Amino acid sequence: MFGFFKKKKSDLVEPAKDPFPTYDEVKNLTIIDIREPEDIEYYGKYPNSIHIPFDEYFASKLLMLDKNKEYGIMDLRGVDIYEAEKIAKEIGLKAKALRGGFFYISEVLNYKPIKEER
Repeated sequence: MFGFFKKKKSDLVEPAKDPFPTYDEVKNLTIIDIREPEDIEYYGKYPNSIHIPFDEYFASKLLMLDKNKEYGIMDLRGVDIYEAEKIAKEIGLKAKALRGGFFYISEVLNYKPIKEER
């Protein structure tokens, strides 16, 4: 009658591992910051980050990076990071999308950016 109660353990799907980054990951990776320049000026940037805008020159700028380092890719809210991660991996970088973006990292992980003084 209620066959769905009789599922075998092998039929159950394991939940995906939470892909949100940890504080230690964020602190130890070199962050490729793909936010707009205005966002960096307004919110600040992380000391372990390099700014490479996600534009038509993105892939060519990634080619200049050290392929022996590990990178985390971050945007403002975690929207474009998966496409940027795909491009980075295609050119041979060890890259990881930092889910949640700048706001997750700064507010949830409490990893605070620095702002340049004018």
